[in-house]
Amino acid sequence: MKQIATAFILLISTLSFAQKATSPIIFKLQGHSEDLQCMAMSGNGKFIASGSWDGMFNIFKTDTNYTPNGSYLDHISAVNAIAITSTGKFIATGSIDGTVITYKSDSFGNFTRDKNLPIHRLAVNSLYIDGTGKYVYTGSNDGTISFYDIPKLKDKRITNGSPVTSIAVTNDRRNIFCSDNTSIIKKYDLEGKVIKTLEGHTDQVNHIILTKDNKYLISASSDKTIRIWNVQTNKLERTLTGHDWKVVTLAVSFNNKYIVSGSNDGSIKVWDFETGAVIKSIDGVGTKVRGVGISNDLSRVFAAMHYDLDSFESAGILVFKSGIEIVKKEPPKVPGKPGSPAKTPQAKTPATGNSTDPSKQIIKKTPEIEISEDKKKTPEPKTNGER
Repeated sequence: MKQIATAFILLISTLSFAQKATSPIIFKLQGHSEDLQCMAMSGNGKFIASGSWDGMFNIFKTDTNYTPNGSYLDHISAVNAIAITSTGKFIATGSIDGTVITYKSDSFGNFTRDKNLPIHRLAVNSLYIDGTGKYVYTGSNDGTISFYDIPKLKDKRITNGSPVTSIAVTNDRRNIFCSDNTSIIKKYDLEGKVIKTLEGHTDQVNHIILTKDNKYLISASSDKTIRIWNVQTNKLERTLTGHDWKVVTLAVSFNNKYIVSGSNDGSIKVWDFETGAVIKSIDGVGTKVRGVGISNDLSRVFAAMHYDLDSFESAGILVFKSGIEIVKKEPPKVPGKPGSPAKTPQAKTPATGNSTDPSKQIIKKTPEIEISEDKKKTPEPKTNGER
């Protein structure tokens, strides 16, 4: 009986080991002592930054071994928002204490602290910094949006009223989309006038982003949906469903073909922009996703989220495979009949007697022609004996 029990336990152990799922995590970009609160990627895909409750932000170069290029502990409270310019030359960080700090890089890609801007009374939830590093746009829990001129240390304030959860700035920097603790998305001009509203969500909108060409706005809501809006027609194009809890963060690929979303339940999903189909779902790794991104080669997904730490580990960004099938370009084929091998060009042979070009026809010599040609030959000079 004991032998049977022992064999049964051994069988169960073997099956459990065989069925144990391997971690989908490729690697971790670590360096924080507390959970992450936000992350951002530069448009050129060369830099990733993470912000944490420890008041620190870390910057990573994607062409290295993913060790921090720099760690900066300048905020006195949690780093709640990060923005990086497309080229990665300027970074802005926003804190729960309402301050914004800007950084700029040197020719070697090392960042140094530039300005400390006490802009808001309450937490900064969303940031945008323009490519020149001269202007910062912010959205805060104090119900205001700020358009800040850094060289002049002056800002223009838009009063939204409700706490701002997210902002998205158009490429020409003349309009600002805003989401707050309501279900309505507003579009402001720089004078603070509401130009458009996007209505359709049934709960608070947590995050909004614009596609690179500014044709579409994508929104994530506590109603568990993601919505794609055509900002030119002001119409809803598509609704994406699949998350089981509130969706809190979004990213779009550089080619506008894929969307990445993160939920408070810890699930991360990769979507096809055109069809709305889920390409990959990552579950059971952690909770409270606070930021997502996708690499420019579309092979990896990045997520700032809460997860259980092993011994001697630090918190950081988790990296996963995207699940996107990347089609490799084949070399161009030599034109020819389908299925037939390409013909190798051959050297041209001299024209034959059946050529249709009269100028290239070969005329057969007759005795008369040969005599005529002999006469045309230049006579050789005579020697003294022949004269």
